[in-house]
Amino acid sequence: MGQKQSWVHGLIGLLLLLMISACTGATKQEAVPEPKPQTEVEQAEPEEQAPVKTFPEDPVELLVATPWGEDYFNSRIGNYMKEKLPHIKVTHVDWNGTVENMQELNASQIVPDIVLAFTGQEPLQELEMVYPLDDMVKEYGVDLSQVDPAILAQVRSRDREGRLVGVPQEMGVIGLHYNKEIFDLFGVEYPSDHMTWDEAIEMSKKMTAERNGVHYRGLELGSYTFPLKQLSITLTDPDTGEVLLSKNPEFTQYMELLKKIYSVPGMYDENVSGFSDKTVAMHVDWHGYLTWFGGNDEEAKEFQQDMDMVPVPTFPGKENTAPSPNTQIFAINAFSKHKEAAFQWILESISPEYQATLARAGTPSVITGDKTINEQFAQDNIRYEGKNINAFFQYPFTPPPAKSSSWDSYVKLDDAIKEFLQSDMDIQKFLRTQTEKAEKAIQEAKSSKGK
Repeated sequence: MGQKQSWVHGLIGLLLLLMISACTGATKQEAVPEPKPQTEVEQAEPEEQAPVKTFPEDPVELLVATPWGEDYFNSRIGNYMKEKLPHIKVTHVDWNGTVENMQELNASQIVPDIVLAFTGQEPLQELEMVYPLDDMVKEYGVDLSQVDPAILAQVRSRDREGRLVGVPQEMGVIGLHYNKEIFDLFGVEYPSDHMTWDEAIEMSKKMTAERNGVHYRGLELGSYTFPLKQLSITLTDPDTGEVLLSKNPEFTQYMELLKKIYSVPGMYDENVSGFSDKTVAMHVDWHGYLTWFGGNDEEAKEFQQDMDMVPVPTFPGKENTAPSPNTQIFAINAFSKHKEAAFQWILESISPEYQATLARAGTPSVITGDKTINEQFAQDNIRYEGKNINAFFQYPFTPPPAKSSSWDSYVKLDDAIKEFLQSDMDIQKFLRTQTEKAEKAIQEAKSSKGK
C-alpha cells in the first residue's frame, strides 16, 4: 500500500509540473527552440567563399609596347618571361609614349595588349585604353602587400577614380651623394643619415670657397624640383586646373629653401655636373647617378672610391622620410583580347625572383615588404661596392598627393627657377609671374580640348 501511494503521489507531481510548464510557455510570444546537440554547434559549416581563379596555360601571343627596342626589351624582361611563362609568346612593339604614335599603330591594326606607361597615364586616358585591375586582383587572389604602399598610392593617384590602373614594375629613388675628398680638404665632418636641409646648407657654406686655385661648391641639386618630392603636393588642382603656386604654403617653403641654398655666395652655377668634376661636395640625384660618369666600370670604381651616399636632407616635420619615388607601370590595354594572359604576364614582373634580378642590376625593386631584395641593389655593378646603398631605402617614402594633376605639366618650373636664381626677384613676385604664365597655358589647352 505504501508503494502504491508513493507511485500516485509521483504521478500527481509530474502532472502538476507539466501544467505549470504549459502555462508558462503560453505567456511567451515565441516558442523556445530546442537546443542543438553540442556536436552540431561545433561542426557548423564555414561561410562559403568564391574560389580563386587560376590562369589557363593555353598558348597565346601578346604584344607589349615599350620605348626600349627589341634587344633591350628581351635582355631586360623578355627572355626571363619566355622561360617563366613559355605558353605566352611575346612580340615587342616600339612606342614613343605619344598619343599620335599609338594611333599610328592602331591604324596599322597593331593593338598592344600591354603598354609600359612611361610617359604617364594621359595618353591611355585620351585613347580610352585604361583598364582598371582591381576586380582581377580580387578574382585571382593577388596579394600586393609586399609592394611599397607609397608606390601603389602613386599609381592610384594617377587615376581620376583612384583605381589601380597598372602594376608598378620598378621605381626611381633619390639620395644625397657626397665626396669625402672635398670634406677632408675643408676639414668638415661627413654628412649623416638624418640631416635637415638647414644643416646641409650650413655644412655646404663651409665648402663653398676657393682652395689651391679651384672654386669649390658645397651643394648642388641634379634637378631643382627634387625637394618637392618631399612635400606631397600638386602645383595645380587636379579637377579644375587652378594654379596653386601662391595658395600652397608648402610650395612657398620649397622656394624659400632654394633661396637659402643659392643665396650663399658662389653656390649657384648653371652647370649642375660639378660633382662629377670633383668640385662639388654634395649632389642630390637619382639612384643611378654613379653610373653616369667616371669612364668604364673599372675606371669609375677608382675615380669614385671616395664617393658615397646618405639619405636626402629633410624639411621640419618630415624627418626620417625619403622623397616620393618615381615609378612606371605596365598597363593592360582596354582593347586587348587577351587580358587574362596579359595580367598573368604583368604579375610575373613583380615576382620576388624577377624583382631581385632588377635590383642586382641596379634598378630599385618596388617590393619593400621583403627587405632582402633591395639589399641586393647594384650587387652586379662594381661601382657600388662598399657604398651605402641603404641610403636609398633607409626611410619610408613620402606618400604622394591623393590625386595627381595632369595640369602640372603646364607649369614650367625648371627654366623659371633657373631664371629666378639668377635674378633679384622675390618669391612672391616669382609666384605671381609663374601663376599667370601657367594659367594662360592651361586655358589654351582647355580651349584646344574643348573643355
